[in-house]
Amino acid sequence: MLAFMFTGACLCGTLSYEARGPLRALVHCHCSRCRKHHGAPFASMAVAPLEGFRWLEGEGSVVEYASSRAGTRVRPFCGTCGAVAPTVVGDRVLLPAGALQGDFSGVVAEHVFVGSKAPWHVIADGLPQHQVAPSWWTRREVPRPEPVELEAAVPGSCLCGAVTFSVIGAPRVWFQCHCSRCRRGRSAVHGSNMFYPLDQFAWRSGRELVQRYKPPEAARFAVSFCTRCGGGTPVERDNIPFILIPAALFDVDPGARPQAHIYVGSKAPWYAFGDGLPRYDEQPPA
Repeated sequence: MLAFMFTGACLCGTLSYEARGPLRALVHCHCSRCRKHHGAPFASMAVAPLEGFRWLEGEGSVVEYASSRAGTRVRPFCGTCGAVAPTVVGDRVLLPAGALQGDFSGVVAEHVFVGSKAPWHVIADGLPQHQVAPSWWTRREVPRPEPVELEAAVPGSCLCGAVTFSVIGAPRVWFQCHCSRCRRGRSAVHGSNMFYPLDQFAWRSGRELVQRYKPPEAARFAVSFCTRCGGGTPVERDNIPFILIPAALFDVDPGARPQAHIYVGSKAPWYAFGDGLPRYDEQPPA
C-alpha cells in the first residue's frame, strides 16, 4: 500500500481537508446511486484510513443525506455548491478523487458494480471489473431502480427522487468533459454533459429544491444540485437557450451516446481511457 498526502476541496472552496497514510484502493463505482449523487458516469473514491484524515475548513457546512432505507449509507455534500464530501465508513474514509490533489501512481484501482453501469458508458481502461463489489467490501449489493415505461419522454431524477424532469428527442451535443471545474463540481473523474434545447425539456417536480452554484470567476460554468440529497440536477443558465443535464440523472437509457471527450488537456493524470471517441484538448472546433 502507498504512503501519501492528499489535499481536497469542493468546487466553491467552503470544504477543505487532507488525508495521510496508506491508500487502500481507488474505486470507480458504477452503481445507480453513486451516479446520481455525483451526476457523473461513475464515482471515483480513494479509500484511506480514518486516522490520517482531518478537516481543514468547512466541516460544519456539510449536509448529509441517508440514501438507504435503513439509514446505513450517508452521503455528505457541500451545502453551497453540492460537491460530494468525504464519507466515513467504519475505520476508513472515502475521498472523492475528482476533488483531490496528490500522487495516485501505484495505487490499485478497480471498477465495482459494473452490472449497474450506465448503458451509454464504455469502460475501456483495462482495470479489474466486478459485477457487484470486491471481496473486501462489507456490503455486496445495491438495489437497482425499478424499470420505467419509456414513452415519448425520457425521465430523469436526482438521488432522492424529489427533483424530476423529462426530455423529448436527442440532445444537441453530449460531451465527456475533463475540465478541472467539472471534476471538482461533480467530484468525479469527469463530467458527462448533455445539452438540450429548452423546448425539449420539462420540470416535473422539485424545481424549488434545486440550488445553483456559479464560481465567481466563471463566465458560463455552473452546477446545480438538490438541497435535500446533494444529487446532481439539470443546470439552467441565464440567457442561454439550452439546459445542461448530467447524463447520469436519467432513469432509463436516453438512447443517444456521448460524442467526444473535451478539455482532455486538463484531465485527471491518474485515469486512462480508450473508448475510441474523439478527443480535444479544449473545446471541439465550431
